[in-house]
Amino acid sequence: MSDVLAEILGSTGFVRLNRPNRGNSVTPKVVTELGETVQSLCDTDTVRSVVLTGTGRVFCAGADVQEMNSVYVADGADGLASYLADVWMPAVQRTVRVIWGAPKPVVAALNGAATAGGLDFGLACDARVASTNARFAESYVNLGMVPVAGGAYLLPLIAGLSAATELLASGQLIDAERAHALGLVDQLCSPDELETRAIELATKLAHGPAETFARLKQIVRGPRTADFNSALQESYEANVSLIRRDDVMSQIVAVMQRYSKEESIR
Repeated sequence: MSDVLAEILGSTGFVRLNRPNRGNSVTPKVVTELGETVQSLCDTDTVRSVVLTGTGRVFCAGADVQEMNSVYVADGADGLASYLADVWMPAVQRTVRVIWGAPKPVVAALNGAATAGGLDFGLACDARVASTNARFAESYVNLGMVPVAGGAYLLPLIAGLSAATELLASGQLIDAERAHALGLVDQLCSPDELETRAIELATKLAHGPAETFARLKQIVRGPRTADFNSALQESYEANVSLIRRDDVMSQIVAVMQRYSKEESIR
């Protein structure tokens, strides 16, 4: 079965990350498919809005560290650094740009934990509905990295500078109620209501003509898009430099090996 599922319910397109046994984590292939699926639904005339969600208990755990560890085992630290810089980070940034600039409303239905790139994908959407059992963290710092997918720009934009700096620097995991209080989440609901509430919100955002929303979004986000793209480039350059440091690579390897060990135990 595909790692990314697409479905149209009425006038709402659903995009579901479908790797529940891997926390809906993404590889370059998966994240590319995610962006292509969002774009394809936006290009479909009968689709008025898009909902992004995950299967299982996790929305998206960010990078698939198991896959990263396979690169490290095969090619060593230098090979992993090159892979992250040349393949992984560009793929992630391409997709987050698609979500940010989508011409139709995109609502994140956060069914569970959204961490690192998973949180960034949600923040790039136009609105967010979360299950009460969802959890959130900008956990890149645990790898010694800065956010790859725009979190260093999006989190301060949405939550304010002070709260965002604390979350970015600590990697702290927060619950849905705290996320709602910070404005990271627009609505909270029970798990069984999540998709219904997401469809309702997406339909509300798609109230007017499709072209009207597209123009409105250009006006609302246009002045920020240049800043967003600049932040993505700065994040990329920072990470290319950081992952060449021994102390950062050591953190990346430690996290990969810990997750690999946990996976083998399961």
